[in-house]
Amino acid sequence: MITTSPLLERLVPDDTALLGERSSAPGAEAWLETIGLPTARDEAWKYTPIDKILAATFDPVSKPTPDAVDLAMLNELAGDHRGPRLVFINGFFAPELSRNAMVNAGVNCCNEAALTIKPSGPYVATAADRTRFDGFQALNQIAGRDGAVVLVDRDTHVREPIHVVYLSVPGARPAATHPRTLLRAATSSEVTLIETYAGFDGPGLTNAATTIVVEPGAVVTHYKVQAEGAGATHLAHTNIRQACGSSVRSCSFMLGAGIARNAVDVVLGGNDATVELDGLYLPNVTQRHDNVITVEHAASACTSRQQFKGVIDDHARGSFSGRIIVQPGTTATDAAQTSRSLLLKPTAEADTRPWLEIFAEDVKCTHGAAVGRLDSEALFYLRTRGISEHDARTLLIQAFIAGMTEAVQPMMLRSHLDAAIATKRSSGTPPLSTEGSA
Repeated sequence: MITTSPLLERLVPDDTALLGERSSAPGAEAWLETIGLPTARDEAWKYTPIDKILAATFDPVSKPTPDAVDLAMLNELAGDHRGPRLVFINGFFAPELSRNAMVNAGVNCCNEAALTIKPSGPYVATAADRTRFDGFQALNQIAGRDGAVVLVDRDTHVREPIHVVYLSVPGARPAATHPRTLLRAATSSEVTLIETYAGFDGPGLTNAATTIVVEPGAVVTHYKVQAEGAGATHLAHTNIRQACGSSVRSCSFMLGAGIARNAVDVVLGGNDATVELDGLYLPNVTQRHDNVITVEHAASACTSRQQFKGVIDDHARGSFSGRIIVQPGTTATDAAQTSRSLLLKPTAEADTRPWLEIFAEDVKCTHGAAVGRLDSEALFYLRTRGISEHDARTLLIQAFIAGMTEAVQPMMLRSHLDAAIATKRSSGTPPLSTEGSA
């Protein structure tokens, strides 16, 4: 193999009984054999501390004991949104904590291991795809154990959100899990999926893969909440494939993990498809939060919107790389991208990079990026109204964040997010004085 890091050697051993039938993902195995894991030279990993990840050693996980997590702990970490819920602990399905009482006919929620035929990968990897497919996705296909599968039949409207929860419980040694989620929304169906990744403090690797296949006229709303322990590494890839007339809204909230990478890859493969991607990331202390977004307009009259916001504190660093690809022969493309980062300390860092590849003429593409600190005039105005500096800064930060959380439709999810964000903000270091941050 090209990459001989301790990570790869530990997670791709010759023990097929440990990893399952490796022949089930021959393309993935070939990728690892010929290309290996990404390195700092890979453009798509420009802002992620990949050398630190590759230098780590993680063990394959062992199945947790039944009492590793109880219902009260689960609800505190992930919330309870009342609908069907599939729970996985360290990559293993936990039926005792799951709830699969369906409210609609035509919906099937199950553990991937229960399927006779496992779903194949959504993307055929070739050497030309290194910016969109990488060794960690290949590793997920090989080393993944259990996973959530949600199949929604034609013309089915699911009234309650479907909640998939992946919990990481640290053991004696750092371990790696490879969760995967598949959602297929058939023609003219409608569904809301919530993915929650949470865990206790402690080192470990979560290498997650989510596939969302949206057939003609279907509507999907997708929320992803990442709130893993401070010592964790979280690498996630979400692949969205849309047919004609389909609509997707996907929102990500990055709160936890010491190193977190949120990669989203969308292909608008049918005419009149629309996608809206929103993201909020809140790194503090020394956290690294990276967003790598790709939207490919492969059909005509498609619309895409990207809006990402970061609030970066202490010595943390956040990044946004937004890529738009408009393929030849398409017409009436409408794409817009916005990235805004708020730096709360002089030691905080933000990177933002628009990445446009336009091969057609009938196109309307816009992008905008802003990196700055709290508005000193707004702070001064609030101070003149008798508001303390700490409270004034808090109000301005909340106003910056509010636009992202207020758009969350399930009220129980919004309440859970508001509480988690408030806890995260209160755990940071005290704000600097106005003179130090202006």
